[in-house]
Amino acid sequence: MFSFTARIHEAIDTAARAHEDQARKDRDRHIPYVAHVFGVACLLAEFGFDEDIVIAGLLHDVLEDRPHFAAEVEQFGARVAGLVRVVTERKRDEAGNERPWAVRKEEYIERLRMAPPEAKAVSCADKIHNMQSILLALDRGGSIWHELKASPEKQVDRMRRLRAALAEGWQHPILDRFDAILGELERRVRP
Repeated sequence: MFSFTARIHEAIDTAARAHEDQARKDRDRHIPYVAHVFGVACLLAEFGFDEDIVIAGLLHDVLEDRPHFAAEVEQFGARVAGLVRVVTERKRDEAGNERPWAVRKEEYIERLRMAPPEAKAVSCADKIHNMQSILLALDRGGSIWHELKASPEKQVDRMRRLRAALAEGWQHPILDRFDAILGELERRVRP
């Protein structure tokens, strides 16, 4: 059963500070980015994952978006920091230039194939929340697709490939939620 501990509270505060000036891509609604990591953590707690995994869900985008918070992520312990590192995309090359979106996504999918189950859980909850956010934006009549870096069809195809990678060596009821949300998204994209 989920318990709101001092560590969870500290992780919420860290995530809020790390993402304080960021917004979700659904710009019509001006949703603070931290809503996403809260959603990911809630999904992980709902499915009964332990405190470290919920904390990794809260911090899963910190290293990717705010690498100067790395020491704060490390303070949550080696397990949390390790999970966050596994689900972190390398956005920039050695020269500091942004790496191509498609390359980053393919590397991520391949890394998740061999990832430990706990990292797969964090990634799964992350993608569920992202897909739910797209569906909510579409329900509101939002123009979310033009804010994403790939076409709706490519987004759905990427989620299907990620789903296959998540299932390699891991089965969990959260994957059923992933399938349901992805199925709805696919119906919207390919009627």
